[in-house]
Amino acid sequence: MPRKRGGARQGTPGKGYANRTDLNVQYDQSKPTAAAGGMEAPPVTAGPSPDELPSLSTETQYPSEPVTAGLPIGPGPGPQRDNRADETQRLKMYLPMIEPYINRPDTPDSVRMLFRYIRGS
Repeated sequence: MPRKRGGARQGTPGKGYANRTDLNVQYDQSKPTAAAGGMEAPPVTAGPSPDELPSLSTETQYPSEPVTAGLPIGPGPGPQRDNRADETQRLKMYLPMIEPYINRPDTPDSVRMLFRYIRGS
C-alpha cells in the first residue's frame, strides 16, 4: 500500500507565507547591500540585441580570407609563431650584467623572479 506523504496544503492561494516575509520583498538590485560591504553595485548594461549579432547566414566580414586561416591545416596563413622562447634565449646574454644587482636589498622581487626565469630556461 503506497505511503502518503505530507498533509493537505495550508495557506491561501496567491498569498505569501507569513513566516517567510523575506521571500515577499522585492529587492532592488541597484542598491548596495550589507553583504556587498556597502559598495555601489555596477550599472547593469544590456548587451547587443540578437538582431545586431551575426548569424550563420550573415555575409562574412573577410570575404578574401579562407575559413581555415589561422589553423595549422588548410589554405590561408597558419597559426602565429610564439617568439617568447627565442627572446628568452637572447636575454641570457644580459644575465652577467644584471647579476650584480640581484643580491642588492633594494632590488624588487619581480626583477629577481625574471632573472631566475631567464636563467632557468
